[in-house]
Formats: sequence, C-alpha cells, structure tokens
Amino acid sequence: MVYLQSIRFYFFHLLFVVFFPLTTLAQGDCEATTLDQFFECYGGKKVFNNHAVKALTTFVEVEEAIEAGNFVQAKAMMDDIYKTYPIGDNIWWNVWEAPNGANVGSPHCYYGLRMMEDIVAYGLKPNPQAKVKKVNMNIVLVGCSKGILPTTKEELANGTGQFVTHTLNSKLKENNYRIIRQSLNLFVKYIKAITNGALDVHLGFIELDTLCLPVSVSKEKPYVASGDYGAVLNALTQQAKDTTDWFMINYPSHVPDFPVFDDESFITGGMGADNKGGPVFIADDKWVVRKPAHLGKGNYTDIERRTYLPQWLQHEFFHHLYRIYPELKLEVNGHDWFDRKFWASDFTGQFETDYYSETLHKRLLLDCEPLAKKLITRIDTSNAPAYSALSIDELLGPYSLENVQNAWHEGSIIKQENKYFWKNKANVQWEVIPRFDEGKLKTGNDSPYKGQDFFLQLYQNIEGDVYPSVISLKFNGEFYKKRFDFMRQTFPIELALGNYTRVPANNAQHKGNVIKSQGKILWQNDAGDSWSLIPNTASESFSLTSSSPTPNEKFRLILVNTDCDVHTLGFKYLNYYYWKPKRSAYNESPKVIKAIDNLKLETDFEKYSLTLSTIFADTQGDSLLFFATSNDTSLINTSIQNGKLILTGGKDGNTTIYVMALDNNGGLAADEFDVSVKTEVSAIGNVADTQRISVSPTVADDFIFVTGLSPDYTVELVSAITGHKEVPISSDNAQMIDIHLVPSGTYFLIFTNNITGEVQRSKIIVY
Repeated sequence: MVYLQSIRFYFFHLLFVVFFPLTTLAQGDCEATTLDQFFECYGGKKVFNNHAVKALTTFVEVEEAIEAGNFVQAKAMMDDIYKTYPIGDNIWWNVWEAPNGANVGSPHCYYGLRMMEDIVAYGLKPNPQAKVKKVNMNIVLVGCSKGILPTTKEELANGTGQFVTHTLNSKLKENNYRIIRQSLNLFVKYIKAITNGALDVHLGFIELDTLCLPVSVSKEKPYVASGDYGAVLNALTQQAKDTTDWFMINYPSHVPDFPVFDDESFITGGMGADNKGGPVFIADDKWVVRKPAHLGKGNYTDIERRTYLPQWLQHEFFHHLYRIYPELKLEVNGHDWFDRKFWASDFTGQFETDYYSETLHKRLLLDCEPLAKKLITRIDTSNAPAYSALSIDELLGPYSLENVQNAWHEGSIIKQENKYFWKNKANVQWEVIPRFDEGKLKTGNDSPYKGQDFFLQLYQNIEGDVYPSVISLKFNGEFYKKRFDFMRQTFPIELALGNYTRVPANNAQHKGNVIKSQGKILWQNDAGDSWSLIPNTASESFSLTSSSPTPNEKFRLILVNTDCDVHTLGFKYLNYYYWKPKRSAYNESPKVIKAIDNLKLETDFEKYSLTLSTIFADTQGDSLLFFATSNDTSLINTSIQNGKLILTGGKDGNTTIYVMALDNNGGLAADEFDVSVKTEVSAIGNVADTQRISVSPTVADDFIFVTGLSPDYTVELVSAITGHKEVPISSDNAQMIDIHLVPSGTYFLIFTNNITGEVQRSKIIVY
C-alpha cells in the first residue's frame, strides 16, 4: 500500500485511447435507426466494401435474433460470416476505417460480433442451475461542469481561456434514458453470458442535477478534458455507495468545440474504481451522443451507437478484470496486449478483442475465483448473519497483497490494550474499529487514507455459498489476503458449518448443527444440547471440550476435493458417521441396487468380504466413497479396502452393520444388515425369508405386496438412513401397501403384533 498522488492520477492511467486517421468528412447528421437509413446517411452501400456491408448486416441481424431469443438463427449467421472472414484473420484490416465520418468500430463490428459469440453460446446452452445474483449498475448523471475552456491553440498551450459552465446534454435523459440503455444493451447480455448466467446487470439512474464538477483541459498531448470523478462519488449518499456494484459517470463535456480543434482528440473518460474496488466507467455526455474527432464526425446514429459503444465498454471492463486478477498478469504495464509479443503462446488472433476472448476462456473462466464472485462489490446485507458470527480477535494476524512490492503491501491486525490497529511493515499504523453489521473495519481519524475502510471478504465457495470466515481485507480496491488458520493452506475450517444427521439416527441427539457465534464454533443437537468445539486445521477436526459428554473426543471431518473447492461431506464421532445434506438437488444420489442379506457367521471367523459395487450404483456415473460402521465394534469391526466391505471379529453375539455410499455432491445411499455370530453356522440368507410375513418385491416402485399379514398387526415404514417414519397407505385387505408418495431410499417395514408384541421387519428399497 502506497500513497496515491491523487485519484485522478490513477484514473488517467486507465484511459482508452486509440487514434484512427480520418481522410473523409461526414455526409451530415441524421437520425438513422435502421441499417438502410444508416447506409443512405453515409453515401449508400456503394461507399462501403463487401466485407463492411456483410459485417454491418450480420451484426444488426444477429443482435435482433438475440433480442428475439432465436439463438439457432444467430449462430448460423455468425458461422456464415466467419467462413468468409475468419476470426483473427488479416482480412479484417480491410474494414478498419468507415467512410464519410461514420464509426462502426475498428475493425467494423468485430468487437460486437466476438461478444455476441459468447451471448449466442450461452443462449443455446443456458445454465438452469445458476445461482443468479443482481449486479447493481448505477449511471450517475452530473448536472453541471465548470472550468477554463481554451478557444485557440495558444490558449490550449498556455492553460488559459474562458471560464464556462456546461449543463448535461438533455438527450441522455430523454425517453427513459434511451440512448444510455441502447449503449449498454449488448454489454449487459455479455455479462450474463460470460458468467454462465450467474449475474444479471440491473441498471439504475442517479441524477445529481445540483452538482457542478470542476473540469480542466491539459496543456500537452495526449489532451485530457475532464474532472476528478472522486468528487462525483463523494456527492452520493452513503446508501447509494454501499448498494452499488458498478458505476458509470456521465458529466457535461468540457471538450473545446471550435473549428481549430476539429482534428484534435481529447480524453474524457476511462476506467476507475470506487472505494469498494468496484468498476467506475467514466465518460462525458457527448461520448454517447456524438463521435469524437479521432473516431468520426457528427452525431451518432442508433446503428453506430449499437456497434461502437460495446467496443469501448468491453475495453474498459477488461481493464477492470485484469486489475482484480493481478496474479494472472494479463495486464502488467497498461495496454500490454497492443504488443503481440506479450500474448501467451496458446493465444490466437491479433486484435484487441481477440486478446479479451483468449484471456476470458483460457485464463479467467478457468480460474478458481469465478467472475460472478469477484464482480459483486456492494455491501451485501444478505450476508449479515455471516458477518455477525465473527469476532474481531479472530482477525488478528498477518495479511498481504498477492504481489508485494513495498512495505505498505504487508501488515497485521494487532491489539493494543482494548483497541485494534492495522500496522504495516513500514511501521505505520492506524486504528480499525469493527463494524460487522456493515461488513467492514472502519478506519480511525489517524488513517493516512481518509474515508477508506477495510472491507471484510468472506469465504465463498465455487457454488456461491458464503461462510463466516474472513479470507482477506479489501482496501483501496486491493485484496490483502489472510495468511494463517486455513485447512490445506487455502480453505477455512468454517466449511464444516451446517446441519448433520447420523446414520443411524435413533433420537434427537443424532441430528444437529455446527454453528459459529461471535467467533466461537459450537455443536447444537436437536435435543437442545450445546458443546464448544475447538478447531484444529492441521488434523482437519474439532476437539470437544469439557462442556461435552465426551471430552477430548473429536469430530473428524470427512472432506472431498473438487477442482477448485474442498467440501465437507460429514464427520465421524464415536464410531458413527454424521452426514450433511447433498449440496445440489440436481445431482441424483447413489442408490442401493441390491440389499445386503442378514448374515450368520461362525465364532472366531477371520474375515468376511463383500464387493460394494454390487450393492451401490450411481446413475450419473459419479465415483463413490464407501463407509461402514458397526453398532458393536467389540463383536464386529468394519473397514473398506479397495471397494470391498471387510468384516473381522469373532465374539458370539448380534450387531447391526451400516454401509454407506456417497458421491462428491454429498448424495447418500445407506444399507444396513444384521450379523449374528454363533458357534454353529446356518445358511446365509435374509432373516425375513423365514418369517410368517413375507414381502415382495424387495425393490419397489409404487406398491408392496404382503402375505401373512393379519388385522392384529400395525405397520410402520422407517427410513434406514434417518429413522424417519412414513405412514404407508394400505388397501382394504391390508395385503397391498401404496408407497408412491414415499421418497426414494432404503426403508424397513416393521410389523408389530398388537396382541403378542412380536416384531418382524423386512428391508425395502424404494425408487
């Protein structure tokens, strides 16, 4: 962290300036809203070459097909133009300059077409499982600007001229902000596509009619005609700043519009950042109304606005993306992609938008920090419960940037008496005050960065679930990562938070939740008991304290790795397994395809094995993890070896074995069977086969058929996994049981004779 010379210094180093020589003059301003009107306005199709006509026609027709939801047609049209004019080919240099002062992008429509590739691809294959979040993008319209305006080249060089006041061009507000919405339309669809449906951009408008922004014109090239956008952000309410993810600022232009400057270009906008690190698109009002000198002549038609403004927006947006992924080094010194030698060896193409597409699909979308997660920057009140679970003391310790360049880029949260401070390696410190209800550490008056707070970044997994664990502090838009107390050096132990159910679950003590409250982690079961848990990231477990009935025992976490995440499936405690619900309902759970028969084994048997692939299967082909446990480990021990259940033991007696299969999603299938150990061994088989009551089929869809059942019996259907009881619906003669409303799983039908008290049971698998 170093002192910035000013906000403007940062802003001007992120500007988009590409100069294109022009040799023609505009035919004149027109209000062309269709492609035919556009061609007529600029001299007819005859002044455009075949490639330009094809690009313009394809762009407009594909955009209209997208608007109509006809993605198959859109794809066919894009495939057609790329057959003649391939992506990244030199042939696109033939449509760099438009005739007669028109501006449809350079190369013509190429940026928009490449953006529409992603939009069409997503339209053809949308993501129904997307956890959609709204991006609040507020367009701030500044009512007034004022400053010294040069009228001659001499005044420009001397920094002199007339003091003038400008008002916002009225076209920006007309027809419900029509031209601004038109400028952003394709870009908004692009964001949804490249985040795989996870982000919807919601446009809002804030009118600062009474704000008059001080503006100026620089004396030397590149000429800059703008003001300090920080003054605009400071004029907003705190609520507006906290609830906005992205800003776009439009202010009255201060470009000197005199004939002597007709061939000069003035920078009026670019990409900045707010204090939460969110992107700030900056442009004067004329940017969406007329073409600046280096891009064309006259006012924009709708066709030009639709084809060019997405090019500018994509450029500025990727500045922001490269800034928030510094570890990928996709932009090091600014605009590095203009040097083709900077491109990675696996990148293809040659134009700027080719670089964006390559970095998007070959770097950014493959990164374990998904775009949707990085692009939400507002103070999210929905995370208030997670923030309220934190304690300031758990935040003590070291933090640093990913790329440390000086002593300001490393620091620690420290405690001195009853106060807390940020102290960096440069030995500079200032007070921080916890404001967990606002998701931040507020800085004190002693801070060298007035008004800049530390925003708490909570751990969020790849699926968008948020946990009450601070993994970094965001300050001045940069992330200072936490450097301690993680499992596997990357993941917080708070991943274990959530509800669990034991197999088997016989009472309320076998179900409960691991929670976090004010920095402490607790187990609370459904019977009302509450125990403190001590995290141990090294052993990936929780130790129980004296407040529990089993001090010094552990909850040993069962974790599974995915490409970018670690997930907690459950934990083992006192020889039993407790499982979380599966994460995604769309992923079908494994099933029991062949129930394990009850066993009778001989005393002092050495080993009994069973291949579990014959018992469990996953219809989606997911690999399975197997677990087993015994009710009485002194009688029978269980282990899993190479996909086989191994039983060892030898004492006489009876016990129940529980066997479980889980996929990586946490989908669970469980089976149980009884084992009887005696000196005399009878045939191995299902105990239910020898009973007076028989049941068929053992694998059922809608109905179970029962023989030998009399009115003296009551019937219960009990889940083998959770112990939950279902009430089966019997026919009049009580010989057929309707289970079509029963969820799939493994169950026991329990028959109790109300006269004798005799209990019989039979295992049923419901599909």
